[in-house]
Amino acid sequence: MRTTSAHSTASTSRSSGGAPHRARASPALLLLAGAAWLGPAPVTAQGPAAEEGDAAEHDSRSRSIGRTDQGRLEHGVRLRETPHVVRMSGGTTFGTEELVGLIHRAAARVHEESPGPRLLVGDLSRRGGGRLRPHSSHRNGRDADLGFYLTDEDGEPTEPARFVELDHSACGRDRGTAYCIDGERTFRLIAAMLDDPITRVQLILVAPDLREQILAAGRRLDVSDDVLGGVRTVTEARGGSEAHRSHLHVRIYCPVDDRPRCRDTPPFHAWYEGEPPTARRARARRRRAIRRRRRAIRRRRARQRREQRRGR
Repeated sequence: MRTTSAHSTASTSRSSGGAPHRARASPALLLLAGAAWLGPAPVTAQGPAAEEGDAAEHDSRSRSIGRTDQGRLEHGVRLRETPHVVRMSGGTTFGTEELVGLIHRAAARVHEESPGPRLLVGDLSRRGGGRLRPHSSHRNGRDADLGFYLTDEDGEPTEPARFVELDHSACGRDRGTAYCIDGERTFRLIAAMLDDPITRVQLILVAPDLREQILAAGRRLDVSDDVLGGVRTVTEARGGSEAHRSHLHVRIYCPVDDRPRCRDTPPFHAWYEGEPPTARRARARRRRAIRRRRRAIRRRRARQRREQRRGR
């Protein structure tokens, strides 16, 4: 059993690196909304008397080991269906408690801000992690495939049964039915995940043209520059982005208590908790270089002393 602290974000700012903030429901309420669907792992949040800025704590049994493309999952938590979340048929939906809780809390917040159909969730990881075909990642409980919120051809929010491939107009067809991206609710989903009181999102893969549609919807919502900047940062194009035309691929950072067995890789954003591993490795390389130089100096001095003794 381990204890993880969650930063209270109600009415406070995160770092200036683009992580969003906004006035919203208290972290305690969001924690309880997500905790109800995590199964037997106990989750506790502060009571009404808690002061703003206090930490909310939760007990997590899950463990993410290794990298997302070469790791495993211990005590994985299964994502359950709720009034705000629906699993896609055939999906493999085990993850860390932090990831599963993030999905539930974010979906609940979207519904609170903009009521509509549920969030469709595809693959997370296998119960024990490891290879999950056809994915190259999804191996240690920190990756999730989340469907876009969609509308029908009349612009009314609708809930598809599976992911729908969208073209460059941000629309697509599945089994004869037309769908288009609901940019507003999809933007709210990403913003809610970035503003989560417990879990830190590392990246979200989405096709660049669809990303622009989502960002445009965010600008129409008249959100703060911090919120818009956070969504822009976390969805930046990178390898694999273009292939994600039917869903968002969400990856979270290693939970702090899972490190160092859980291994993060770049990118490291301003909201990363702790020191990035790349900085630790760089410092270790500098220490090794210093030790090598000192050994070389000692060997040179010892050689000089031997030569002096022979010359006497």
